[in-house]
Amino acid sequence: MPVRDVVTWTEMITAYMEFGMVDLALETFEKMPEKNSVSFNALLAGFCKNSEGLKALKLFVKMVEEGLELTDFSLTSIVNACSLLMDSKISKQIHGFCIKFGFGLNACIEAALLDMCTRCGRMTDAEKMFQKWPSDQDNSVVCTSMVCGYARNGQPHDAISLFCRSLKNVDEVALTSVLGVCGTLGFYQIGEGIHSHAIKIGFMFDSEVSNSIISMYAKCGNINGATKVFNSMPTKDVVSWNALISSHLLHRQGDKALAVWSRMLEAGTKPDAITLILVISAYRHTNSNIVDDCRKLFMSMKTKYDIEPTSEHYAAFIGVLGKWVPLEEAEQLVNKMPFEPDISVWRALLDSCRIHLNTTIGKRVAKHIVAMEPQDPSTYILVSNLYSASGRWHCSNMAREDMRAKGFRKHPARSWIIQDKKLHSFYARDKSHPQAKGIYSELEVLILECLKAGYVPNTSFVLHEVEEHQKKDFLYYHSAKLAVTYKLLVSKSREPIQIVKNILLCGDCHTFLKHVSIVTRREIVVRDASGFHYFSGGICSCRDCW
Repeated sequence: MPVRDVVTWTEMITAYMEFGMVDLALETFEKMPEKNSVSFNALLAGFCKNSEGLKALKLFVKMVEEGLELTDFSLTSIVNACSLLMDSKISKQIHGFCIKFGFGLNACIEAALLDMCTRCGRMTDAEKMFQKWPSDQDNSVVCTSMVCGYARNGQPHDAISLFCRSLKNVDEVALTSVLGVCGTLGFYQIGEGIHSHAIKIGFMFDSEVSNSIISMYAKCGNINGATKVFNSMPTKDVVSWNALISSHLLHRQGDKALAVWSRMLEAGTKPDAITLILVISAYRHTNSNIVDDCRKLFMSMKTKYDIEPTSEHYAAFIGVLGKWVPLEEAEQLVNKMPFEPDISVWRALLDSCRIHLNTTIGKRVAKHIVAMEPQDPSTYILVSNLYSASGRWHCSNMAREDMRAKGFRKHPARSWIIQDKKLHSFYARDKSHPQAKGIYSELEVLILECLKAGYVPNTSFVLHEVEEHQKKDFLYYHSAKLAVTYKLLVSKSREPIQIVKNILLCGDCHTFLKHVSIVTRREIVVRDASGFHYFSGGICSCRDCW
C-alpha cells in the first residue's frame, strides 16, 4: 500500500493477533508512525486473546501513564488480563481502579469483574457482586461465571446447586463445567439429569457438551453410557476420540482403548499430542505384553504423525516399560532422553519402582523429585516416608517439621460416597459424620469378619514410629474403610457400592476391600487417582496396582 493510515496499521495488528503472531503484532505496533487509543486497545485485546496477561498489564500501565483515553473496551480487556494472571492482589488493584473511575456501573465491565474474582479465588467478592446484580438485567453471563467459579474453586455443591436453580440462565459453558463437577464427584444421578436437560434444550449438537458428557459418564463408572453418547455424535473431533480413549483407560481397558485408536485412524481423524499420550498409556493396561508395538509407536511419533515426543510422552512410555519389562530398561530410557526429564518422568519411574518393589532405584529417583520440587508439600512427605520405611524415624520427623515450618500443608486423603443425592465425605479416623458412632461400631464387626476370612493387616503402610497394635488402629480407620462401612450401614440392597478417593488407594485398604466383597457378597467399585478398581468375590479387576 502506498499510503497506510492508523486504521490499516491497527487492522494489521488485529490480524496478526488473530493468528497468534504476537511478536509480529508488537513489531507492527512499534513501527506505527502514529498511535491512538484504538491501536493501543487492539494490542491490549490481542495480548489477552493470546494469553499474554503480563504483557497486557504492562501495556495498560503505559496507557494510564501517557494519559490515553480509556474506554469500556480498555477496561474489559485489562480485567480479562487479570483473569489470566489469576493474581488476587493485582485483581483487587484493577477492581479498585474501575470503581474509582466510575466504570463499575457498566454492566459489561461488572460482569468481567465478577468473572475475574472467580478466577482469582475471590469467591466471597464474586458472591456479593452476584447478589447485587440488578433483577432487570440479563444475568446469564454472570450465572455462568459463578457456576464455573464454584467448580474451579473447590465448591462443587454450590456449583451444582446454582446450576439447578438457574437452568434457564446458563449456557453451554456452565453446562460443561458442572458436568465436570459431576464427573469428579461421581455424582451420576445429577449428571444423568443434566444430560437429559442438554438433550431437551438442544445442546447435544455442541461437541464440547457431548465430550463433557462422555467424560462424566466414564468417571461415574458408566463406560457403556460414555460409549453410547460417543456413537450418537453426528460429528466427532479429536477431543471426542480422546475422551473415549481416556474413558477406557480410566477403567483400565487397554485393549478397548487401542480398538478405539484403530477406529480413529480409519475415520481419518488426525491425532494430536494428547491422543498419543493416551494411546501409549493404553499399552500398560492390555491383557498381554505387546510392549514392542508400543515401542514402535513411540519411535515413529515424529515421522508418522509429526508430533515431537514431550516429557508427557516419555512418562507414559516409561509407565508401560515399568509394567512389562525389567525396571532397568525404563531407568536407562530416562538417562538417555534427548532433553532434561521433568517431574512427570521421574514420578512415572517411581511408580514403576513401587510395582516392582525396587527400593534401590526408588531412592535414586526420589532424590531427583526432591531436588526438582522443593516447594511441593508432597515432596516432604515422600522424603519422610522414605526415611520411615528404613526405620530412620528421627530424620522422618525432621522432614515433616521442616515442611510445617515453611507453612506447607499435605493434601489430606479423603473418600466419599453418594447416598440419597448427598455427598458423604470421610477422612482417616474421622468422627465428624452424624452417624459416626454407628459407623465405627459396624466397622469393628466388619474387621472381625474380614480377619476370619483371611484378611491380614499390612502395617508396612503405616509410616509412623508407633507400636504394632497402634499401627493396626491407624490402618483400620482409613477413609476408604469408613466410607464402605457407612454405605453398608445405610444400604441393604445388593447394588454395587461406589466409592471415590482423591489419592491412590493404599495397599492395605485394597486387600481389606477384597475381603469385604467376600463377607458381604457385594460388588465394590472404587475410583482413585489411578482409575477404577472393581472388587467382587475377593478379586480386583486391576492387575498392576497392589
